[in-house]
Amino acid sequence: RELLRKLEPPTLRMRALVDDLLLLSRLEANPPPDSGDLTPVDLAAVIRSCVSEARVLSEGRHRFDVDADRSLRLLGMESEILSAVLNLITNAVRYSPDGGRITIGWQRTGAGARFSVTDEGIGIAPEHIARVTERFYRVDLAKARVRGGTGLGLAIVKHVLKRHRSQLRVESELGRGSTFYCDFPEALLTTVTPA
Repeated sequence: RELLRKLEPPTLRMRALVDDLLLLSRLEANPPPDSGDLTPVDLAAVIRSCVSEARVLSEGRHRFDVDADRSLRLLGMESEILSAVLNLITNAVRYSPDGGRITIGWQRTGAGARFSVTDEGIGIAPEHIARVTERFYRVDLAKARVRGGTGLGLAIVKHVLKRHRSQLRVESELGRGSTFYCDFPEALLTTVTPA
């Protein structure tokens, strides 16, 4: 029983790594979805779900502020969008100090809409920003508060966004935090009246 207890964490890590590799391979190999495959994704609801998961990882050590337009929908592949949003929010937890604020936004802009995640974490040096979406690339995990992850999260985000006519942008300052954001074109947006 003791041996099984010790083997469980590395087994779970290996499963997460295999799952992420399979997802990344599928994203890279498949063509972008046809317009007929896209459905209106309630990104505000996706964000709420991801924040709930991130609170578990955070164990109450972070504050989460969400400013999401509940009427705004993104035409996309919901499972892929969920994966990208969850990766960005959990990264903010992993790289933020206790008591840090994590701000998530989903709002219209002049040319479409923007999803963003801002943390008060360790920040990223300019020379690393261009490489953070590479497979297994880590900035400085020694300073991260929470261990874990597969090193594939931002690579997955990059490919999900590419399939949804967007790309990941990063603004960061060492010691002050980072903002990860992406802009979606008007053609992928629709508005509903919230219930």
